[in-house]
This record gives sequence, structure tokens and C-alpha cells, in this order.
Amino acid sequence: MAMEKETVQKNLQRGLSNEESRALIERGQALLIDVREHAEFKAEAISGALSHPLSTFDSETLQVFMGKRVPIFYCRTGIRSEEALQRWLKEERDGFHLVEGIRNWTSAGFEVRTRQAGSRIDVMRQTQMVAGSLILSLSCLAIFVNSLFWIGSVAIGLGLFHAGASGTCGLATVISWLPWNRRVPVSVVGDAGVGSIS
Repeated sequence: MAMEKETVQKNLQRGLSNEESRALIERGQALLIDVREHAEFKAEAISGALSHPLSTFDSETLQVFMGKRVPIFYCRTGIRSEEALQRWLKEERDGFHLVEGIRNWTSAGFEVRTRQAGSRIDVMRQTQMVAGSLILSLSCLAIFVNSLFWIGSVAIGLGLFHAGASGTCGLATVISWLPWNRRVPVSVVGDAGVGSIS
């Protein structure tokens, strides 16, 4: 489906503002695709969005579901959604991403829906708590047991740096799979189209 020329020309980097995204969605031309992990999506998401995490991103599966609509990818801050968009555009498809993600959407006062997952603490906070505890424990072990334990602290620090730079975090992905983070069914684009996860 041909998008409005003005919108396409205005957004050479394919980044849309909150208002532009909402206008395309209300006209039935676009669909919001949340590329964060399922647990993040369950805790808070833009109303009407579907979950399709970047960690398991599959353009072919998503294309089957999109039909004539184009995707507007979003994540927490816009880093993962930009990567998802680049993967999507490599297949010569049309699409956009939401500039600055759901964080900007909520601060602008736009509607989101929240669902209580098994834990009241979101996945990113759980990840920060686990990483902090590991660094503290390894530092204590390095001081009191064996100085080689500092290597573990360095590895975790490098992992956190990579997570901040890339917008993806392996530890957060693993934590999102824990039972208390997977209790609420959500809409998800999976191998068989749209379904639910538990």
C-alpha cells in the first residue's frame, strides 16, 4: 500500500513522532509492533500493539500478518526498534519506527495499557538487581577468597556496557523467561501468526 508521500519524504530515517504514528494507525495504514521482550510487553505496552521481540525477529512471519498495513516498530527508547526496522527494510518492505519509543509516548501522555505480570518489579529492574548482586558478591569473593574472582565482575561490567550500547541484554532475556515473568497471556506474532504466550 502506498504511504502518503509527505510522510515518507519527511521521515528519511523512517522515524515517526507520536502524533504521526497515531495518525497512520487511526487510518488503518499501520500497526504498532513492540520489539521488546514479552515480559516488558506484558508489564506495559501501547494499546493495540502486538509483541514480536527483536531477539526472535522474523520478517517473513511478520509479513504474513501485516497484510497491507506497514509496521511501526517500537521499544523502550528507540534503539531496538531502529534495528528491527533496518532488518525489515533489507527485504525492500515499507515500515517505520517510533522515535524514542514507549518512554517518549508515555511522557507525552498517550495511552498505554498495563497488565500485571507475576512480579511487580519489571524485567529491567530485576536485571539491574541481579547484575548488582553478582558484582557485589564477586567483589567480596575477590577480596576475601581469591583475587581471580574480579574477572567475573569485569565480565558483568562488559555485558552491561554492551547492553547499554546495543539496546539488547542477554541477562534481561533470560530473566524474562522466568516463571513469574510469564504468567499473563499476551498478543504475539509467532511462528503460526498471531497467538498467545503464557
